Amino acid sequence: MKRNYWIKIIISFMLLALLSGCWDSRDINYRSTPILMGVTKDEDLYQVYLVIPVSVVSEQRNLAKVDGKGATIVDAIEQLKKKIETTIDLEHIGFIVLDEALGEEGIGKIINTFMRMRDMPATPTVAFTKEDMDTYIDQMINTFQKVGVPIFGFLEKQTGWEIYNPEVSLWQVYRGIHSYTSDIAIPIISSNENLELDYFGASVLKNGKNIETLDSLEVLLMNLLNNEENVIKTFITIDETTDVELVERDVEYDYKHHGDEIDLTIQLEFVMIVAEAEDHLNDEDIQKKFEEKVKKDTVQLVKKLQDKHADVLGISNRIRKNYTHNELKNFLDEIYPHINVDVEVEAVIENNGKIRNLNNDDFEDWDKQEQE
Repeated sequence: MKRNYWIKIIISFMLLALLSGCWDSRDINYRSTPILMGVTKDEDLYQVYLVIPVSVVSEQRNLAKVDGKGATIVDAIEQLKKKIETTIDLEHIGFIVLDEALGEEGIGKIINTFMRMRDMPATPTVAFTKEDMDTYIDQMINTFQKVGVPIFGFLEKQTGWEIYNPEVSLWQVYRGIHSYTSDIAIPIISSNENLELDYFGASVLKNGKNIETLDSLEVLLMNLLNNEENVIKTFITIDETTDVELVERDVEYDYKHHGDEIDLTIQLEFVMIVAEAEDHLNDEDIQKKFEEKVKKDTVQLVKKLQDKHADVLGISNRIRKNYTHNELKNFLDEIYPHINVDVEVEAVIENNGKIRNLNNDDFEDWDKQEQE
């Protein structure tokens, strides 16, 4: 009986040690949570930057920059940690900026390293920058401190550039690099004293290397063909005098196999509102001009990507189930470039905004009714 008593006492003390729970915790005042990471190369060494929010007595929002160099990405981060007295938690990083020059060399190793790191999230938005990384980081911090614009403002949802911006996460870049049937497009940005970011289109990556650049219109078409929701309620310029707003759209892919040949018809249907146009243009004229422009630009984009053996439009993904694993390995080089692609565009003008169509046949009758 006495023995059981002491056993219970010992077990109770052991349970008390487990109940502490936070024995290895660190006070939040001794932790730093970076929100942006920049990666570049200085000769043969990787240079990693972190942008960290700091609090001051005046409660003014400030950002601090810290950097480190190393033979590898992990080494650079470890060297960086030695420069700061707090523990660095990478779990809150929301944005990764890569030097565009790294894209020419290939970023496959960098992306693989990020995905291996246990404390690196898989969701940060990834972008290339055209300018010196140190200059870019300093300008971003200065702009933020002057006007208080969120550091990711222009690459978030519901912003003015999202229709022209291929927003991609770290895990999507990793998937695009290692996929047999799809590639990835990453936005190209730089700092701006007034607007925080300038946008220069997107880089198309194949096997982790930049092989082509898409302008903003081509990125918009890419989003359309990929059925991205953010292209609705946006404006498209047809020519110097005509703009329309997309209200609805539908995309259908019709594949037909004839032996070794593949015919693809991309069917695009739009419902739109005339936002700006010359008075002498009627609905049929605007509709025809829009259909011709979208068809021409889409065909050119598909051809441009096929010539580079790169697919960021999802064309190959939609038929990959028809091929074996071994056939998929060389799909983008042997099959995809030879797919015959045709584009059909059908547009319907819903209305002409808040003004009446001056070329409408019943306008004259309506005017007489108003006069009576």
